[in-house]
Amino acid sequence: MRIIRINTTAYSLEDFFLMTTLTNQEISDALDSFIFNQRMGIDNYYNEDLFKLLTIAYPNRKIIMYNDIETLEL
Repeated sequence: MRIIRINTTAYSLEDFFLMTTLTNQEISDALDSFIFNQRMGIDNYYNEDLFKLLTIAYPNRKIIMYNDIETLEL
């Protein structure tokens, strides 16, 4: 398992995090065409839409979405 930041826009506030066993390639394979088509159509999409696509593409894989990661400063 690993945690990865997903960035699809120029705004870091719109990033989200996945804790997953998916590889970068698997994530890209599932999301790239959707993101491209949405951008060309000037339609909005939400992080939850991307998460849902991943869970549909890989129903037997571990994928947990976080909008923010808590930080502990010591």
